[in-house]
Amino acid sequence: MYLSTETLEDRVIRSRKDPQKKDLLIKQFKPFIASVIQKRLGKFLAYGVDDELSIGLLAFDEAIKSYNINKGKFLSFSRLVITNRIIDHYRKQSRQSHSTSSYDDIEDEATASLIDKKSVEQFTLQSELEDKKFEIIEYSHELSLWGINFSELERISPKQDSLRMEYINCAKMIVNDKTILDELMRTGRLPIKNITKILPLHRKKIERGRIYIIALVIAIVKKYSFIGL
Repeated sequence: MYLSTETLEDRVIRSRKDPQKKDLLIKQFKPFIASVIQKRLGKFLAYGVDDELSIGLLAFDEAIKSYNINKGKFLSFSRLVITNRIIDHYRKQSRQSHSTSSYDDIEDEATASLIDKKSVEQFTLQSELEDKKFEIIEYSHELSLWGINFSELERISPKQDSLRMEYINCAKMIVNDKTILDELMRTGRLPIKNITKILPLHRKKIERGRIYIIALVIAIVKKYSFIGL
């Protein structure tokens, strides 16, 4: 099994027409859903025990149904939907229990990190870090399909900036050349001969950086934000 050009956002949109794919997507991101809610409430929750997680699953499903590419990264969008549904849940609970707390009190208890500007900025930063963490988990899975792991990738990563840039440029060229990219995905091997026809890179240099280049191609194709290219 080799690299698919399908991003998480593509999977989300395609899953709407396939209940099995959607169920698989929700199952895969149950840890993400739990993490979002646990961080918001500041306590550990368990599936099958805590209602908040059931609400989170429904909210994630809602995010799948309402997502479009104009709403940015799906993880960030779904995080917002989940958070809003949890807020709605606590507001409803408060009203039903005839709480004497004012609206502002409810906001303080349920959404304190969303009230002042400084907290909003901190919340945004934490959310971005969390999204990157789950992207890296997904990236790790993609790498494993090619027999690559992070420890190996760290070991072979170029130490020289100039060489690293050469490999980055090589990976970008591969992604932008449909013929070369298709051959890489079909065979699982870098078409070095074809690459040297386009880039002034020595064959042996490409061979030495083969794993690193493939890892870069995967990250670029999947549009992982953490790579920063």
